[in-house]
Formats: sequence, C-alpha cells, structure tokens
Amino acid sequence: MDLPIKKAVFDPNDPVMGLKMVSLVSDPAIQIHWITMDAHTPIKLAIQDEEQRIIFTPVLIPGQKIYRNIQGEEFDLMFDADTIEAIALDWQKKNLASTVDTEHSQKLIPGVTFFESVLSNDKRWSNPKGFEKLPLRTWFLTGKVESNETWNKIKAGELNILTVPQDSIKCYNMTDNTGGWGYFKPIPKQYILD
Repeated sequence: MDLPIKKAVFDPNDPVMGLKMVSLVSDPAIQIHWITMDAHTPIKLAIQDEEQRIIFTPVLIPGQKIYRNIQGEEFDLMFDADTIEAIALDWQKKNLASTVDTEHSQKLIPGVTFFESVLSNDKRWSNPKGFEKLPLRTWFLTGKVESNETWNKIKAGELNILTVPQDSIKCYNMTDNTGGWGYFKPIPKQYILD
C-alpha cells in the first residue's frame, strides 16, 4: 500500500520554525538505522578520523521518503532540495553547530561540534566518496566529538545516525493540499507537486 506523501515546508521568517538542535540517536523515528540507496550501500554516521574523533553524515536527502507514524497517521515525509537548503542556511545563521542532544532528549550534550555544513552540488562540492549515489543538494555535516562518553557510544554503535526533530518543519499532504502533522498554515501553490 502506498502511503500519502507529505512535503516538508520551511519558512525562515516564521519564528516558530527552524532547527533548534540536531540529535544523535540509536533508533531513529524513521524506523531504520541507516538509509539504503541500494542493497549494497548503507548510509549512516561514519567515523571519518578516529584519532581526531571526526564524524561525517548526511542529514537530509532530497526526495527521500521517510516513514512516519504520528498518532496513528501513517505517511511518508519528503524534503525537496530547496527546503533542505533553507533549513541548512537557517541552522548556520543561528550558530547552532554545538546544539546537539541524544535521542531527542532536548538536553544539550557537551563536547560535540559540527564544523562543516555542506550541500552537495555540481559546481563546488560533489558527493563525497561512499555517498556518490545520493542526489545533489544533500545536506552533510562534519563534526568533532570531544566528549569521551559520546565518542564511546558512537564507536560502540549505540549512536549511529544524526536526525532532525520533527517539530522543526511544517508538512503538507501532497495529494489534497491539507496539513495533518506539525505546525501548519495554508500551503502556497508553488509547493504542490503534480
């Protein structure tokens, strides 16, 4: 059965919206520990440099369907490239590189700082090795983990993916232009997909 698809919409001028933090989690709400582009390419948080404690991960992927079950309503949530770019830019403008929690606890953890935020593109920064099959304009973050406790959890696989909280965005039903989850206002016509 195909689930309805709801498109994430972000308005940087709306004071309610926007990322407040990102979360390192073991069991993401999307019901998977990694995103599989094909049977041989799992995508998850990667330890890029163990000695320097550098981690690297895609955060949001254009067109990726993310299964959601919110109070019994099942649907796939999707972010387009323009929405991802707006969220990433807003996150940078607000200087949120060290606002990280675990398991969506909303309790900041010390010792994790993201120092690179990049949208892949065909002019300046193509998809890195291991992520070539992802679409352009995927949002990637690179971070340094100084906390021994958090680093040990990452190495043990207890924290294995970076997610964004669901209350950061609005979403709309792409088939009948109605909301049903999150923070809503009428959807502008430019966001309706045929």
